[in-house]
Amino acid sequence: MASIQEVVDTTHRIRENARGLGQRTTSSAGDLQRRGMALAALVRGSRTGENAVRQVQQAERDLRAASASLLALQRDIDTFTRELTK
Repeated sequence: MASIQEVVDTTHRIRENARGLGQRTTSSAGDLQRRGMALAALVRGSRTGENAVRQVQQAERDLRAASASLLALQRDIDTFTRELTK
């Protein structure tokens, strides 16, 4: 059976991984937003091009949602750790 300290250490590593992944996800969403805007300017009037822009925009929204979920995971881990170590 794992000790409380081992559990705390493991949850800390998970939290740090979630933080790093969240940062990279947010950065990727910003990159997609910029590229989507550039693409939109190039394909204006093209049905297939505009469909591609909508897909890029959806991917950006999905990445932002994933980033928000990772932030929620970090908060939950913080709460869990505080409760565990009381």
